[in-house]
Amino acid sequence: MLSLSHVYFDYGGVHAVCDLNMEVGKESITSLIGPNGAGKTTTFNLICGEIHPFQGEIYFRGAEIDRLSPHQIAAIGVGRTFQNIHLFPSLTVREHVAVSQYIRYRSSLIKSILDAPLYREEKKVVSRRTDEIMEKVGLEAYANEPAVNLPYGLQRRVEFARAMAVSTVFILLDEPTAGMNIQESNEMMEMIRSLTDFGMTILLVEHDMKVVMSISTKVWVMDQGMIIASGTPDEIKKDPRVIKAYLGE
Repeated sequence: MLSLSHVYFDYGGVHAVCDLNMEVGKESITSLIGPNGAGKTTTFNLICGEIHPFQGEIYFRGAEIDRLSPHQIAAIGVGRTFQNIHLFPSLTVREHVAVSQYIRYRSSLIKSILDAPLYREEKKVVSRRTDEIMEKVGLEAYANEPAVNLPYGLQRRVEFARAMAVSTVFILLDEPTAGMNIQESNEMMEMIRSLTDFGMTILLVEHDMKVVMSISTKVWVMDQGMIIASGTPDEIKKDPRVIKAYLGE
């Protein structure tokens, strides 16, 4: 689904990402872990087009995407959440999920003003899919609530639902359980697991090792901008390089 080949990125001469090679299999839950400053968020920003590699290539479903803009990458099916919640203060939960889908539709402003047939049809599709997504993540009861008024755990779900609305195939999750209590974290894990049943692929950055080891198909470990290990959760737990760099002896 995704591959990065010999990717480099520097911040003012400092190697944030150095000769990065990584793959994400289709319909898998893949985790990217490592200590603070390892280059995980930079890697996410490279995949999403926020920044572009100095060297190397990034491929999504076989097509090179490393020179595309963020909105172009979103339009081809890459959704993302952020470590810090970013919600629109004036929009309801339903509006957050609905507006995220329009990047893929063809209706223009003029067609929407004129209530043209194409606009009406796309509006029905958006409404139907919005209902489906809210049901999947347990937000249907809060559809008409301002999203910023919800408790923290539910706001996280809104971000999750918005990423699902952008993409039906691939989502990057940046610290999806950050700030959650045990119950909220367990519920989020179950939601993430359920997405692969719908043919979705997940790449997540997460510091909670219980989450990583419980739901991951494969784990990639970064340190100082480089991949130092990859494997199944059981293999990663026993890898001496990972224990030394991140998990602790």
